[in-house]
Amino acid sequence: MIAPQWWFDLKQYAERLQRYSDEELLDIYFHIHPIRYRAHYLCVLRELRRRGVKPQVAHRPFAGVAWDLPQWVGALGWLGRSRAASCVVFGLLTLMLAATLTGLALTPIWLAALLMRYIDPFSALALIMGAVWAWGLGAWLTYKAGARGGWALLAALGSSAAFWAFLWTRAFARIVDALHQPLGGGVGVLAAACGIGYT
Repeated sequence: MIAPQWWFDLKQYAERLQRYSDEELLDIYFHIHPIRYRAHYLCVLRELRRRGVKPQVAHRPFAGVAWDLPQWVGALGWLGRSRAASCVVFGLLTLMLAATLTGLALTPIWLAALLMRYIDPFSALALIMGAVWAWGLGAWLTYKAGARGGWALLAALGSSAAFWAFLWTRAFARIVDALHQPLGGGVGVLAAACGIGYT
């Protein structure tokens, strides 16, 4: 659909905004994309300031911006003429987002493995299950952000990269060591740590 002429002429667009009610102007403010249509967004802001209307942005601080990777890439106007460049940027964003989300989900598990004074085999198994869950969560959230179809493989790859990095940490080494302990072997260690003696 081709936009009307007044959309391309910012002066006409600003004059048209003056004829809208405050409610209509606020509706435009909360739905226009502030990055892709920056000039139009600024026109809306100027009109709101002229009227002394202050939108309640606390409920939606990033108006017009959704959890959507295609929208983020589309907001980069310089990529519009190159499909190959758009695909490369989208792929890199998918990898980075998946790795970052997985890393954030793995952080509590990493901290728990380092801070726990003693890890028994059952706790170690729970921590491993949590790490696998973190891997799946990172890939799933990236999929929900728009990495559909073949791009989901890149999301899984980004999550796997973060998971692989976790496997090389000292925290994971402690978990593996705990798994190799006999089920009753931790009683003496725990007792010694707590200062309990046996006769």
